[in-house]
Amino acid sequence: MFVRFFPVISPIIFTIVVIVLGFVTPGYNHINYTISRLAIEKYGWIQSLNFLQLALSLLVLGNRLSSDMKQSASRAAVRTLFILSAVFLTVAALAPTDPIENIPLRLSLYTPIGLVHAGSVILFLAVSPIGVHRLATIFKAEPRYKSYSSVTTFIGYGTFVLSIVWFLFFVLGVGLPYRGIFQKIIAVPVLCWFMIMGFATVKNRKA
Repeated sequence: MFVRFFPVISPIIFTIVVIVLGFVTPGYNHINYTISRLAIEKYGWIQSLNFLQLALSLLVLGNRLSSDMKQSASRAAVRTLFILSAVFLTVAALAPTDPIENIPLRLSLYTPIGLVHAGSVILFLAVSPIGVHRLATIFKAEPRYKSYSSVTTFIGYGTFVLSIVWFLFFVLGVGLPYRGIFQKIIAVPVLCWFMIMGFATVKNRKA
């Protein structure tokens, strides 16, 4: 029962942990600082575990979605996309960010671990449109998931564009005090999509 609903529950857990840690972490401000910043603060180990539980939920969701696909190629593609997403998130969790998020981008300020964190995020963002397009195309061809193709496209490309704007703030050095809240706004629809697809797998197993 828990495994069935884990992809639905996990984003809720993630959100609650981020909100609570943001308020109890000394010096942290939800408006100024990003989610990743929580992983290097006083209760950083909790946020690191929070990232890892979300990555695990991606693996569960990918496995359940892929098993619902009719074509073997679609099953393999869905499973691969979710495994890669979980890997990127795990790398970002195990290689914490550097505390330099509210100053203009300068590579010389990054530590090797910080570069791994930033690189994993940037690489994931760069390839995400390919994953969004592939998932939307697969869902469109699957009778039980056809209705989820549009919402996948809208949320996927929408958050991609907003993420580009977010990175431009960093590169150009503008709007830096608001990067934390802007990132959290971007994360909301993504987490909602996880929940939507989690519910879809539960519903389709009952059908």
